[in-house]
Amino acid sequence: ARTANEKMGQFDLAFDLDSPGLDAGGVGKLDAAVGRGRFARVMLHVRQAARRLVPLSRDIRCVCSVYGRACGSFFIFQRFLLMLSLLTLLLHLPLFISYIFVEGEGDSRLDAYGTEADASTLCPTPLMAVPCAWFYGGFYRRVSGARDPWLALLYLMAVLVSAGALLFLALYRWMYWDGHRQAEILEEELRPQAWSKLVLQAWDFRLSSVEDRQNWAQSFANRLRSLRDEEDQANARKQQTTCQKYALLSRRCLGMFLNVVLIACTWAAVLLSTVKRDQISKQLGTWLSAAGAGAVGNQIGDLAPNLVVSTVGGVLPTLTKILTDMEKWPPAVHARHNLWRLYLGKILNVVVVIGLNVELIAGKPLYGQEEMLVEHDVRYKCVEDQAGAALFSLVCTEFLLSLALKPITGIISGRAWHRLMGKGDFKMPEFEVPDNAVDLIYFQCLLWSTSLLVPPLVFATPVLLFLQFKWLKYSLGHLTSRPFVAETCALSVTLLQLLGCSCLLFSVLAYCLAVVPLPHTS
Repeated sequence: ARTANEKMGQFDLAFDLDSPGLDAGGVGKLDAAVGRGRFARVMLHVRQAARRLVPLSRDIRCVCSVYGRACGSFFIFQRFLLMLSLLTLLLHLPLFISYIFVEGEGDSRLDAYGTEADASTLCPTPLMAVPCAWFYGGFYRRVSGARDPWLALLYLMAVLVSAGALLFLALYRWMYWDGHRQAEILEEELRPQAWSKLVLQAWDFRLSSVEDRQNWAQSFANRLRSLRDEEDQANARKQQTTCQKYALLSRRCLGMFLNVVLIACTWAAVLLSTVKRDQISKQLGTWLSAAGAGAVGNQIGDLAPNLVVSTVGGVLPTLTKILTDMEKWPPAVHARHNLWRLYLGKILNVVVVIGLNVELIAGKPLYGQEEMLVEHDVRYKCVEDQAGAALFSLVCTEFLLSLALKPITGIISGRAWHRLMGKGDFKMPEFEVPDNAVDLIYFQCLLWSTSLLVPPLVFATPVLLFLQFKWLKYSLGHLTSRPFVAETCALSVTLLQLLGCSCLLFSVLAYCLAVVPLPHTS
């Protein structure tokens, strides 16, 4: 009996309790190796200690134990973005060390802003004044009348190596999770057990409150109904007539067309607010000057493109879901359509802003028009700094309006709708895992793009992502209701596909920065 207990103790020590997809390094693997000898037991403890040292592991284990591994996989994905930001910061350290501590003969780091400009010289942005040394012009150091080639090389290498590393890691992780997804699909095909897998998990012992049990009951009923609808739709598709097939195809084509029109309208709104920024600022200043708030009007006018982008980001998810519901896709396809369309709607708005700033930097019309859409602001000595200031202000407003205030605005709008309808008890809005994940990917892409012209932003990126991680965890427990997401690898695979697209966009921008000469010298 003593020998058996010792063996079981060794087995308990060696057994890996991590669920599939909940921890990096052992994702999807069940380590059931029995410890043999002291060396194996020591290595086992080393591996367990290494996993405990991974940042935010305790928070993720807490989320997984209370809300399930599907919700936990979202926070693991967010931690992966945080680790990518730390890697980017590490790759930029040689640039900042040379920039701060290495002084060349005849150094004039801020020569574009006058001989008396230094690190404390401030440059205006649409949101607030920041040091000019943060922007591209601050890194344009001259030595003996010529540009410092060593600092220029470090700047270029930091950008290119970061873009290449991010793209490689995103694609590698995508391939890894896609392998798990294919294994899940193969197992479902070989051993179809959809009903039994769902019914045998009808009770979740992690539910503590009455509200959680009610939400779980409703979610379980919806999942049973969804599974029944999937089978009914599959049988109906087999019995569809040619006329019914064409009617469904027409409905989906109409939905896709309306979705394209919606994205085009958001493009037009962002484009007009950016091109007409000065006119909007002057008009608002005139209207508010009578009330003694003309400066506020000018400030709002300067932030008009940012406010339009944030407004579009808030309205786009609801309209996208309405269109995909109208198209009557199967549940699994419906979720992927929601993710991709929401991502395209958000990321293309940023592409419009970046495209306008690229034209500003190029100094000539690039899109077939006769004149440039955005003019050079005389407050900036070089157009690179003007573009960097515009993107930096967009980062600040998006973090505040689209990420930080999203749970609060959800509660306010939910309570307003409940008061208007006046039916039943008020329920907290559900924690939307796909929507929050798309917001994070979009914001991460915006941070990477801005760091090309504002390199010190790589120091703030890990801090922002860490704060957002903690804020989302708090919102999950106190400001939203329990999310119920299918516990498969499909969501993780789709999110990594979207992240790969963002990394590819960042790599294209880094390549353009490397091969296209910038007009700073003129």
